[in-house]
Amino acid sequence: MTSHPSGQTLIEAVSADLPELNKTFRRVAQYMLSAPEGFMHKPVQEIAAAAEVSEPSVIRFCRRYGFKGIPDFRIALAMALAHGPTAERSSFLEPQITDKAVVNLALKRAIARFARTLVGTDRSIIIDSGSTAQLFAETLRDADPLAVMTTGLNIVDALRGATQHSIMLPGGVLRHESRSLSGRMVESTLANMHFDALYLGADAIDPVSGLSTFNEEEAHQNTAMITVSRRIVVLADSTKFRAPGLHRFCEIERIHTIVTDTGLGDDVVEAIEARGVVVHRVDPIEEKKK
Repeated sequence: MTSHPSGQTLIEAVSADLPELNKTFRRVAQYMLSAPEGFMHKPVQEIAAAAEVSEPSVIRFCRRYGFKGIPDFRIALAMALAHGPTAERSSFLEPQITDKAVVNLALKRAIARFARTLVGTDRSIIIDSGSTAQLFAETLRDADPLAVMTTGLNIVDALRGATQHSIMLPGGVLRHESRSLSGRMVESTLANMHFDALYLGADAIDPVSGLSTFNEEEAHQNTAMITVSRRIVVLADSTKFRAPGLHRFCEIERIHTIVTDTGLGDDVVEAIEARGVVVHRVDPIEEKKK
């Protein structure tokens, strides 16, 4: 791993390294910097072909910056692009759900299992379309009957065959990156409804600024979901607690409970709890023993 100054984005780190990179890594870096949309969304085979290097070289390049592989590298790239000049941002910044689904999987599973214990007497809930929310939905397959509203096709898949639940989908336009529905139809469907709880994720969480997401339309519909829900439960692993630079949609004080992992520092927890939010930190190692 190549270290870089604290606060430096991934794009800045790669740009600064260009003169010192070997020929192969420089090709990958130049492709990433010149065609970030392609790097974000193309399979590794196409990235390698475009950069004229081997597939293992692309993976080694990502690992050079401390990432396990391409998925978590691309999520960091999306964050770096989101923090760039407004004129350079566009809808392609949102990472694919397939990338999100494989990053920090053990942490997300532990969070999802604990969140299942919070459902309690809930009878009507909204489940967000994120990767952790999908794992949470899977834990509800044998739960008592629930009325579940979701915009996520991945949530519908997770609950397929659990016929005791009533699954509701609002109208809307399909966002391929997240396999979810969005748009004004979602907001109008929710307007006159009420739910016991909303279980949702976020792309970034700040103890002061609150929750934010990559996609502006998702931010609007998350706000609509929050408005019609009595209780807000946020499911987010510790890597999501970072400086916001995206579309903010919820203040910390509006949240009732956050379920995260033991990687979140005491100082951050104290700052959040001081605002009246209950924080549960789950140890994924303990979950593996069960």
